[in-house]
Amino acid sequence: MQLDLSAARFFLFSLMLTLCSQVTFAQRDLDEALLLASPDMIAADSALKSHMEMLATEAVSNHCAACHGANLAGQSGVPNLVDYDWLWGVSGFEMTQSEAVFEIMQTILYGVRNSECADEIKRYGACPDTRFSQMPGYGELGFSEQQLNDLVDYVYGISGDEHESAAVERVAGLTVLCAECHGDDGAGYKAFGGPDLSDDVWLFGSAREAVYDVIANGRTESCPAWSQTLNAATIKALSVYIYNQSMGY
Repeated sequence: MQLDLSAARFFLFSLMLTLCSQVTFAQRDLDEALLLASPDMIAADSALKSHMEMLATEAVSNHCAACHGANLAGQSGVPNLVDYDWLWGVSGFEMTQSEAVFEIMQTILYGVRNSECADEIKRYGACPDTRFSQMPGYGELGFSEQQLNDLVDYVYGISGDEHESAAVERVAGLTVLCAECHGDDGAGYKAFGGPDLSDDVWLFGSAREAVYDVIANGRTESCPAWSQTLNAATIKALSVYIYNQSMGY
């Protein structure tokens, strides 16, 4: 009887090990498949899509929601990730979904203005692969109160909001500074993370005081690099998930 119980325990233990190994192998196989699959392939495979969504929603809950919210809709000073108004990389002119997903992966992997790296490899105070741009504080650079307020009217003029035309004319010689990151027409420049000033999306608010504060004092908000926190499959899953959410899929 003792021998039979021991054999039964050994059998159950072996069975548990086998089942655990199968789960581990299945997880690994799905991770590898996810890394190799295009967004279209993931959408067409129910197992891959389910795995992608599981990894992504877990990452959102554990990491992204603290700043961007559980629905990724952002808050003042933190971008909405699901409205298809992209600050970095994604232009809307990509030929394939994979191109857009790769751009999102770049941001997640290396962050925005991330400075968590060795000092000797930093460039302009940030890590070399991070997304980097800087909105300077023009008040700190010596612009007068009138110039700062006139630039607010200039921004309102680009966005189609009510503004003082005379103010825009007064700062005509200064707007070349804006064009470097926001483009000649103010519609943004994805390579530099320059926001589109011509739409109705206001990252820090559309009130005159808020726009003035951005121009006068600048902005240096950052997003950490997740390459050392999340594995490759999770970063791919999160990138596809964010892209799908932004497209309404």
